[in-house]
Amino acid sequence: MSSAPPLTPLTTGDALPLDGRLVHLPPSPPAGLATATDVVRDHLTRLGARFGPGGPASAAPYAPTGPEALIGLSGPHPGQSAELTLRGWPVGDPTPFDETAAQAACGLMAIHGRATGGPRPLGLDYLGTVAGVAATQALLATALAGLRGVPVHRAHVSVAEAAVFSLGQYAAAATAEEEPEHVPTPPYRRTARPPFVSADGVRFEVEALDVGPWRDFWKELGVPAKDIATSWRHFVGRYARAAAPLITTLAQCAARHRYAALCLVAERTGMSICSLRTLADRRADHDVRYDDDPWELRELAQDPLTGDRLPYAGGGDGFVPRALPGAPRLPLTGIRVVESTRRIQGPLATRLLQALGAHIIRIEPPGGDPLRGVPPIAGDMSARFAVLNAGKEVREIDIRTAAGRRAVAETVADADVFLHNWAPGKAAQLRLDDEDLARVNPRLVYAWASAWDRVPGGSRPLGTDFMVQAWSGVADRVRTPEDTPAPSLVTLLDVLGGHIAAEGILAALLARESGATAGRLRVDSSLLGASRVLLRPLLRGVGRGPAAPPATAASGFVAPTSDGLIAVGGTGRSAEHALTTGTTGVTGATGTTGRRPATAPQSGDPAPDLSSAPSAAWLKRFHEAGVPAREVVTDIASLPEDPAFSALFTHHGCALPTPPWRFS
Repeated sequence: MSSAPPLTPLTTGDALPLDGRLVHLPPSPPAGLATATDVVRDHLTRLGARFGPGGPASAAPYAPTGPEALIGLSGPHPGQSAELTLRGWPVGDPTPFDETAAQAACGLMAIHGRATGGPRPLGLDYLGTVAGVAATQALLATALAGLRGVPVHRAHVSVAEAAVFSLGQYAAAATAEEEPEHVPTPPYRRTARPPFVSADGVRFEVEALDVGPWRDFWKELGVPAKDIATSWRHFVGRYARAAAPLITTLAQCAARHRYAALCLVAERTGMSICSLRTLADRRADHDVRYDDDPWELRELAQDPLTGDRLPYAGGGDGFVPRALPGAPRLPLTGIRVVESTRRIQGPLATRLLQALGAHIIRIEPPGGDPLRGVPPIAGDMSARFAVLNAGKEVREIDIRTAAGRRAVAETVADADVFLHNWAPGKAAQLRLDDEDLARVNPRLVYAWASAWDRVPGGSRPLGTDFMVQAWSGVADRVRTPEDTPAPSLVTLLDVLGGHIAAEGILAALLARESGATAGRLRVDSSLLGASRVLLRPLLRGVGRGPAAPPATAASGFVAPTSDGLIAVGGTGRSAEHALTTGTTGVTGATGTTGRRPATAPQSGDPAPDLSSAPSAAWLKRFHEAGVPAREVVTDIASLPEDPAFSALFTHHGCALPTPPWRFS
């Protein structure tokens, strides 16, 4: 349960952050951008925008220009219009684009495949979804800049840039100057990694945040102590490395017990356990049936001390933007954000706000966040930690003490946002909940990034990425090569959840700045909400029987060539046509590899045999036919040196990704 008091949702009133604004979308987005534009459409309309027939300065409908989609957000007053150019590949790359090609080129296939024997597509339009949220962030930030007098009107983002930024931790670890991370090369026994299978056929995930529950659970199941200790080291490293080569005796011992018995052992030992739920299970849940927003943007009671209406910069017929003299061209220049967060979801949210121009003050415990020293090291901190936290101001505060809580209050007194990802109830226990901090700063936007949020329905397992994947139905769509459901060991929901948290904060700031609300603002987001965004195309069939995979879902195949591995997207017919025609002199593919298509694990159709020619020849042939195709990145450390992506990284002890947007 949340520690927050009852809230009034903005969606129940007339005032929404984007009330009075029109969103202008292409009637038919370019190939490969349908998922991203659908996310933009859905999120902007949830925030109050309505569809408009033309752009902010044009009566003509917005339409694709080559590989681009131009999206507009027009406001009721001069200077409030925002424009976004959305692309698949970065500027200068004219080759055909889709999700399958992006997953191959940006390293997602390689990272996801670490746990299953080799590069493998995800089976979901993950990068398109992340890019859609990043595009929405850019439009909200640009609209906010207009209200604050920051001279920003246009934004540019590509799916590839959003992908590289979001997966930056893996590239940083692989390129650290001091002992870069080496991930063991599979194959290893796939049955040894989670999820496990019980004696009665239930597939389940387990989670422990310290060694005690892990040791006691497996000891009671009869696993030797040496195997328990060895597996623990791999288990705790799976979040960072996207691989978990556990000792096979764990799977063997779990398979001797029925799931109900395993749940009793977990309860006795403190282990968290969760069976993998299907998409059909998920469609029956309250939040899916009612199509809940990905964030809860709420207006709380007015200032508890004065009850005064909070001041704001704009709104109404007399709108006058606040000028910020000499401000650089970043939308959040002058915004101060205080965070008390750990791991990925919260730090990524503030890293995104930092990339948009905000000043971030990071509260860490005395001695600093322990994750700062986790190898591999780049300069004076962990490479992974640097991706999320470099450049933030750090204040070491013991929030468990009265003096520490006073220091937090003093820190947020002149801030615009406070974000935490503490466990439910901890904010109230610490007396650092929204009402507590409103006493020192009534204009503060209070944000909570959680795992499960406020969804009713009883207790939930530990709120970690892989447990939420298992519970939410994401694992039901992400399949192993054996066509069995399994969470990806890529931190899919932590990353997308960080994007959703930043998006919600931007919406709250926009509501505050526009005068859409009279009271204090709180915005809650969660990993579960992120899962709804990712699965929304698959959950739309609620109440109408099983939902078929959406037409925009990643499709295609992965196949070896004579000198490498390529991924081919597009429709099956377009790829088949390219294989039987062309002018490159490549011999037509006549055999099969026996591999399955990239994102249709339920299909038994084999992929074509492309081993008769090198990758470059096949790519030329597919591109001439307008079919998206790309070499599969197999070594994530090579990504920053790839001419197609080298401009998307800087180097400070490791490769660090640059922000996914450009503003003008």
